[in-house]
Amino acid sequence: MGIWLTASVSGFMVISTIGILLPAISAELGLSPLQQGMLGSAAYWGNLALAVPLGWWTSRFAPKVLTTVTMILGTLFLLAQAFAPGFAALLLGRMAFGVSIIARQPARAFLTQQWFPSRQVVLLNSISNAMFGLMVGGGVAASPFILMALGDDWRGTLLSFVALFAVMTALWMIFGKERVTSEYRQRLAAQEVSVLKGALRYRDLWIGGLGFVGATTAWSGFLSFYPTLMLDDYQMPLIWSGGILALGIFTGGLCGLGFGWLVMVSDQGRPILLTTGAAMAATFVAMTLTGSLPALLALTFVNGIAWGFWPVLYSVPFHLPGIRPREVAVGLAVIQMMSSAGIALGPLATGLLQEATGDLGRSLAMVSLASLSLCLAGLVMKHGLSGRRSLAPEPAAPATGD
Repeated sequence: MGIWLTASVSGFMVISTIGILLPAISAELGLSPLQQGMLGSAAYWGNLALAVPLGWWTSRFAPKVLTTVTMILGTLFLLAQAFAPGFAALLLGRMAFGVSIIARQPARAFLTQQWFPSRQVVLLNSISNAMFGLMVGGGVAASPFILMALGDDWRGTLLSFVALFAVMTALWMIFGKERVTSEYRQRLAAQEVSVLKGALRYRDLWIGGLGFVGATTAWSGFLSFYPTLMLDDYQMPLIWSGGILALGIFTGGLCGLGFGWLVMVSDQGRPILLTTGAAMAATFVAMTLTGSLPALLALTFVNGIAWGFWPVLYSVPFHLPGIRPREVAVGLAVIQMMSSAGIALGPLATGLLQEATGDLGRSLAMVSLASLSLCLAGLVMKHGLSGRRSLAPEPAAPATGD
C-alpha cells in the first residue's frame, strides 16, 4: 500500500508544480492570464466528465493490473508534455495525464479494503495525506532549484519528473500485490443494487464532495497564481514563494495524521471541518495582503494546519452505512470528481477575475472564500464523518446489473 500511495502521490506532485513552471512556460509560449489558468486546471478537466464512469468501469479490473496500466500511460503522457510544440499540445498532455490518475483510484479503494479494517481507514488516509504533504510540498519546494539548475528550462524539469514516474512504475510492477480473503470475496459478490445507483444514493457522499469543491478551488487558484503574485507585486523570488506554498503542504500532511487519529478514537469530524474551513478562508485572504516573509510563513503554517481536514473528508465513502467494495470505488471516484471540479475551477476563476479586475491579489482573495464550503459540509453531514462503518445499508430501490 505504501508503494501504491507513493506512486499515486508522485502524479499529484507533478501536477502541483505548474505554478512554479508557469512563468517560464508563459514566457516561451506567450500565454494570456486565461490561458495560464486553463493550463493550471487542465489536468482535472477530464476528471469532471469521466471520474464516475471511469470509476465504475475500471472497478471491474484487478488493482495490480489497473495500477500498472495507468502508471505506464501516465509516464507516456508526461513525456508528451515535455516535448509539446505549443499550447494546445501541452494542454492535451496535461488533460490525458489527469485522466490516467483518476482512472487509477478504484485500485486504491480495493487495496484499502483488502489490507485494512474499516476503523483504520481514516488513519491510513492520514498517512497518505502526510505522504502527500512531504512529496508534493517537496516537489513544489525543489522545482525552483531544478528549474534554475537547468537554465530556466521547464521542458528539462518535466523530463526529470518523467524519470521519477518511470521509477515508481517499475517499483509497483515488481513489488505491488493484492490480498483477497474469503470475507472480501463475499462482500464483493454481495452487490444488492447496481454499483452506480448503490453508490450515488448516499446523501453524505455528495455533501462531502461539495466540501472538497470549495477547498480545492481556493487551493488550486493559489497554487497556480500565487508565485506570480509575489513575483510581480512584491518582487519575491520563486524560491521563496515556492517555499511558502511547500510549507503549507508539508504542515497539512503532518496535521492530517493528528486529525485522522482524533476521528478514529473520538469521531470528532464535525468540529474539525467547521474550524478548518474558517481558518483556511481567513489565512488565504490574509496571504494576498502582505509581502512580509515572517507574516507569510506564520499564515501558511496556520493554513497548512487547516488542510489537515483532508483524510477526514476523503474517508467518507469507506464509512457510509452498508456500502459494498465496488460502491466504495465509485464513491471514491465521486469524491475525486468533486475535488477535481474545484481544482479545475480555481485557476480558471482566478484568471477570469484577473482579466476583469486587473488585480491578481483581489482575484485570489475572492476565490479564497470558496473554502468556507468545509463549514457547510460539517454542519449538514450525518454519517460519513464517523470513523466506523454501519453494517445496515440505507434504503434503496432494487435494481440489477452494473
